[in-house]
Amino acid sequence: MLRWIKSGKSDHPLDSKDAAHRLLEQLAGKDAVPALEQVSAYLDAVKTADNLKPAAALEIVDLLDRTGRPLQRRLNQDYVSEGARLTKFQKVRLWSAVYNYWAQLTEGYRFCLAKYEVGAVGAAALKPYLPRITCRAMRGCVGRIKWTLLHYAPMDPQVWHDLGSLYLLSESLQFSRSTLRVYRGAQGESTAEREFLRALMLPVSGPDGLFPIQIEIAERIIAQVAAAFQIAPRPAPGIHFIFELSGDRAPARLPATPQFSSRTRCFGPGAASAQLENMLKFIEQHELLPPDLQLGGNYDPGLVQATLSHLVRYWARMLPERKERRRRQLERVTVVHEYEEVVANVGGLFLESPFVSNDEEWVIENESDGGFGAYVAYPNGSWLRVGNLVGIRREDGVSWGAGIVRRVSADEKGDRHVGIQMLAKGGAAVTVMAASANTKQTNLSPEGELCVLLPSGTVSSGEAMLLMRANLFSPSRSLVMRAYDRQYLLFPLGQVEKNAEFDVARYRILQQVS
Repeated sequence: MLRWIKSGKSDHPLDSKDAAHRLLEQLAGKDAVPALEQVSAYLDAVKTADNLKPAAALEIVDLLDRTGRPLQRRLNQDYVSEGARLTKFQKVRLWSAVYNYWAQLTEGYRFCLAKYEVGAVGAAALKPYLPRITCRAMRGCVGRIKWTLLHYAPMDPQVWHDLGSLYLLSESLQFSRSTLRVYRGAQGESTAEREFLRALMLPVSGPDGLFPIQIEIAERIIAQVAAAFQIAPRPAPGIHFIFELSGDRAPARLPATPQFSSRTRCFGPGAASAQLENMLKFIEQHELLPPDLQLGGNYDPGLVQATLSHLVRYWARMLPERKERRRRQLERVTVVHEYEEVVANVGGLFLESPFVSNDEEWVIENESDGGFGAYVAYPNGSWLRVGNLVGIRREDGVSWGAGIVRRVSADEKGDRHVGIQMLAKGGAAVTVMAASANTKQTNLSPEGELCVLLPSGTVSSGEAMLLMRANLFSPSRSLVMRAYDRQYLLFPLGQVEKNAEFDVARYRILQQVS
């Protein structure tokens, strides 16, 4: 970005060309997580280095940005991909490495801007690069926001303060709408205003009801249509969210009686909602993604369609109404998670439950016919994600029910608020096997697979609804089910729920097998 400063070196370990080359050589043989952790450590050192000139600081931050970008992209894919099989320890370390990278990168660029704002010696050399530095700092804020949402964790209020101050700077120096390429070689141009709106639109899009992979898709959709977003001092059609530039509060939907100041900004999707509706029509007609929707990866059209529909609903002027009325209810419940433990408890196989249970105590706050909302006190619920399978036992109950986490949010204390859809109350453990020994490429164990027969599909109804291990269902494979000391031939009817952790599927009971 700038020429390396050839005199007056600081004590930063990368304040020379040779050190930069050595860095790349060191990182070449490392795994992505420790490599990104090292990049973050070098970024952190920028703020404390003695005699580091502003131009040299920017060179170092730019180098570390370019070095860290492919590493975080690789880890991002590992984290959100349903195919990735990471242990809890690996997930925590991966998440921390990427989040800290985005935080340190933001601070690195903000450090350069601060040097310019206070008139530090040599900072005048940064003036031509201020729009690019500001946009990159905002990209860092987007990274922090997205990775907090992926973890369903409480948002650091500092990110809103950083975003507000960055946008105020772009307005005061009159480059908020100046177009530029944020990174060399990147497709398309952007502006500080566009980057600012991109950061604000993701948290107001109902991310607490999206799978991690859908949060990733939503962030990419938002980046593509950001040019259509609008911002103004006051609300207008297509502008119905609000943000205070000088505060530390998250952007939100306009309240009934909003209060405005000189630093209030209203924003909204503008014409982007219509763009998303056109994308939805294309997918419905062709069962393919629109050719102009570039998401940077291969995603299932059905998953993208569901994400687009979700964004359209949450970008509307009025929030979507609940399908079922919620009743106020306060009750303590016991909750377990992970497929094996849920199956053991819901199926009544208590002797097969792990010796050390992962059960937690939650409090139901409200209830409807289809599920309930619960309060989960910290440190419980740190494992929660949208789509998790849970087993639930009511305070006055003996049997366990199976449910799916549909919504997760966290408050500033780290306590979580969870929405659960109940699959069924109770269930029976059954074993399923392939109906034919000649079935090829089966992932069924020869000894059979333990599943739960849910009461929403019983033997007497002619149908069976099974809670199964992930990827066990096949629309072309019949099964034999052992239940109640008998065997039944099952014909697949369809999949009710598909998840990285489990399947829920419907079968027709064709006959009893002798």
